[in-house]
Amino acid sequence: MNKKQFLEYIGHFNNKRYDALASYFTPDMTAEYGIMGMGSKTPNRILHGPQEFVEFYKSLHQYVREVLELGDFIVNKDFLFAELWTEFHCFKDVPASFGQPWKKGDVFVGTFWVLYNLKGDKMKRVRITHFKTHNPKQAKF
Repeated sequence: MNKKQFLEYIGHFNNKRYDALASYFTPDMTAEYGIMGMGSKTPNRILHGPQEFVEFYKSLHQYVREVLELGDFIVNKDFLFAELWTEFHCFKDVPASFGQPWKKGDVFVGTFWVLYNLKGDKMKRVRITHFKTHNPKQAKF
């Protein structure tokens, strides 16, 4: 996986091309979410397989428009690290099951660090953690 391929992956995510997004994962991939900030009520979550990953984001994107922008990027044959500027624009109240108290009209902007274990040119293990919350007025998208 190189930077161009990863930017294509982000493009698929931002444009909700879920089938294309799933093609970047191994069949046995996992996505692990760390604590999303001090005091967060977001439960730690592990998704298993590309389909569960896609279904989670399809569900979330019924309530928010989520946009990723790549910051720092490091890759070798086994690992990929990405710093992602992430915006959530809520157009419907988000259910409590997502662990965020977001309401219609809310904007959340944060930096997330994501470590990907690679197997060939596919993502096998994804670990996501929240690094920093930004002022919503800094939203770019």
